Amino acid sequence: MRKRFRILSLAIIMVFINCKQKAEEEFQMTYPEEELGVIKARYSDGSLAIGGFNRGYKGYTDKSKYPWSLTVIISLNPEDCKSSGLPNEEETKLVNQIEDELVEEILKVSPTHNVGHIFNDHELSIYLYTRDKSKVEKLLNTEARKENSLRPFRHELLKDPNWNAVEQFMGNK
Repeated sequence: MRKRFRILSLAIIMVFINCKQKAEEEFQMTYPEEELGVIKARYSDGSLAIGGFNRGYKGYTDKSKYPWSLTVIISLNPEDCKSSGLPNEEETKLVNQIEDELVEEILKVSPTHNVGHIFNDHELSIYLYTRDKSKVEKLLNTEARKENSLRPFRHELLKDPNWNAVEQFMGNK
């Protein structure tokens, strides 16, 4: 009886592993053709916003496969910013490096698209769409609590299967 139970258990485990591998093999990320759009705005208080978005995502047909809108907001060092609230060259390089590292870590846990980012009011807001909310949330909560972080950040993770949160940045076609 024990031997029969072990064989049955092993068979169930093998079926589970094969199903998981098949699902991972079937899922393939696709990307739209890159079409960079630059965003520049001046607010009534005189502060500026500047950023870039891949407008190729406007007509992206696989949006529903990445239903979670993820905005990561990195706080800039005010001492390294201009009066407009935008970062100086050194601060720009630093927070762009932080962005690259965070996105790289996110990609390790969930298929994710980096749609674009905007600098404004002493912050860098990064707009992403991801597939697995729980894994990304866990990673970002862990990263945000690290004491040796070069710049503090926070994030917002909301259900947005139609990518409405970035529609305003996609421009008209």
